[in-house]
Amino acid sequence: MMIDDKVIIIDKPPGITSHEISTYVKKITGASRAGHAGTLDPEVSGVLPVAIGRATKLLRYIAGKDKTYVGIIKFRNPQGEGQVRGLFARFTGELVQTPPKMSAVRKAPRKRTVHSLRLLERGGNGRFALFEAKVDAGTYIRTLCDDMGKACGGARMEELRRIAVGRIGEKASHTMYDLIDAMWLYRNGKREALEGMLLDPGELIDLPRARIKESALQSVLNGAQVMMPALESVPPVSKGDAVAVYCAGRFVGIGIMQAGESDTRARGPAIKMERVHLARPVQDKG
Repeated sequence: MMIDDKVIIIDKPPGITSHEISTYVKKITGASRAGHAGTLDPEVSGVLPVAIGRATKLLRYIAGKDKTYVGIIKFRNPQGEGQVRGLFARFTGELVQTPPKMSAVRKAPRKRTVHSLRLLERGGNGRFALFEAKVDAGTYIRTLCDDMGKACGGARMEELRRIAVGRIGEKASHTMYDLIDAMWLYRNGKREALEGMLLDPGELIDLPRARIKESALQSVLNGAQVMMPALESVPPVSKGDAVAVYCAGRFVGIGIMQAGESDTRARGPAIKMERVHLARPVQDKG
């Protein structure tokens, strides 16, 4: 089934959990399994990548991306524009956060980076601010708003929407109704709508790209590691770095470099494959 190794970007509505979205995608598509990258709180809407079938094994590479949000913060006391901009500047950069009580992760302080925190609009006589935040994966915007509140007399997150995961924005997302309609068309012989929704997981993995020769592809698909003579090109990397492996424009999988950029060896292992995604072609037994 052509859908069983892809990723679809769902525009998650508020009032439903990310896990429920993954379950619905699995049922609607008839896929073997489905899983999401980057959990959104039930009341938060927006971009939710859902991996289908074999692509679920790549979720940890998809989830570890910067996230961009648009939200509303409500202040207990009215704030002037200068005060809000100053507050946002103070909470931009590397911060220490403790996950909120409602989260499923261990409640231990962790470092996260707020890459940008931009004021878009003020309202409610200075009690509300619409903002855009670009943050590390694993940053809690609700906690960020609470922490800002401690510095200005009180504040809380009022609304939140995720508008991008890495470079994949909300324009690439689809509603559950879009998916239902596309699957109906697909099952009636019209593939275009569904094909337009599906992404190769390689498009969501932001790792340096190493390219291997076509002559080595079959061996890699059969479980072999990438040897030095099989390399076609390799980016500036160090030994131990993860890379996305491609062959003739196709995403093959994820590997760990066994040699650095300055390695001049002509032979020996180059990349240890950690996850092969590209399926082996079906052999004609006739």
